Order: sequence, then C-alpha cells, then structure tokens
Amino acid sequence: MGLLASLFPTRARRQALLCRIGDEVGTEIEAWPYATLSRRAEEISFTREIDGIAVSFSIEAYERNASGDLHVCVDVDADFALFPLPSPSYVFWKRPDETVYY
Repeated sequence: MGLLASLFPTRARRQALLCRIGDEVGTEIEAWPYATLSRRAEEISFTREIDGIAVSFSIEAYERNASGDLHVCVDVDADFALFPLPSPSYVFWKRPDETVYY
C-alpha cells in the first residue's frame, strides 16, 4: 500500500472501486463504433448508477494520429472525495476498422 493510500484508507477503497468500475465500463465503451467515439465529449459522456453510486464517465478522443486511430480517454468520477488520490482513467486506441489496441 502506498503512502497516500495508507494515510487515506477510505479514499483508497473508493479509488479502487472506481478503478474496477472504470475497467468494466471502459471495456463496454471499446465496443462502441469508431464514429460514435469521434463525437464531442459533451455528446457521448454519461452517468450511470452502479451499486447505488452515480458514476460519471467523461469520454474524449483527444488525439487522432496520421492513420486515423483515435486515442480515447474515459475519466471515471463519482460524487465522493478522492483527493489527494487521482481519479481513474481508462485509455485505449480505436482504429477506423473498429479494432482496439493499448
């Protein structure tokens, strides 16, 4: 356990929960069509209730390389404090042929 996690055990548990949720939902988002992931973050981000917690997923393709691959970042957040621990993110690349890589 890291220093911050040992100093903030409740926040560390919350962060671990959001990491697990982010991995599950991030895998679902990988399956979204390339065209959908190309849209603005304001159009595709959403909130979902999971185990009684409202979890927000801010989805943004913030880079497109020369071959058209999208670098997608899914920031995961909930309405509870994590600071000074970071909120988790799920990151992947999506190709125009719909394949995914990391």
